Amino acid sequence: MANIKTHCCGADLLFDEKTAKKQYKNYLKKGPSKVTKRLIEQLSSQYIGKTLLDVGGGIGALQWWFLNNNGDSTIGVDASSGYIKLATEHAVKSGLKDKTSYILGDFTQAASALPKVDTLTLDKVICCYPNYKDILETASEKANVIALSYPMDGIIASAFRSLGVLYMKVKNNPFRPYVHKVSEVISTMQSLGYSRTNHNLSFPWNIETYVKV
Repeated sequence: MANIKTHCCGADLLFDEKTAKKQYKNYLKKGPSKVTKRLIEQLSSQYIGKTLLDVGGGIGALQWWFLNNNGDSTIGVDASSGYIKLATEHAVKSGLKDKTSYILGDFTQAASALPKVDTLTLDKVICCYPNYKDILETASEKANVIALSYPMDGIIASAFRSLGVLYMKVKNNPFRPYVHKVSEVISTMQSLGYSRTNHNLSFPWNIETYVKV
């Protein structure tokens, strides 16, 4: 199992400011990515409250949608300093600074100091985390609604992961991608007391929303 501190340092190297700026430019031109748009569609179909905790939120696309659609406040937690910098700058430019706050680091370690919220999002996050159960268990302590996207499993997914691992080794980066069994992700959420209310597939991503029962 990867060391979490080392893994987060690797994530900061991979998702650097250059990557953040590229994604931000695409966001300004085209809006959220296809997968994030699907996640937004799911959240728009049900009551999600007024407060959002966006884990691994990148440049903040989910946060801007939430605040521009009657949300009161958002918290962003990310291991990438580049993403945090871009998201903070956008909040200032958009007049949303007073409604946002950001924490750089690992969500599972920062969670104890975070308040409970109505909705928590994990958009393309658990595939970047060595122990997805830890992050889902931590998330379950913070929100009644949890929305997430994560890769399909199977032989093809495993092959792509192997290529990703090889690339990280060549780059001498300790970050590693992960493919978790879809059935186990679902059963974990159910064991934590959640019911799946929405599911979409945008190859190769599963997009799901869960509500605590």
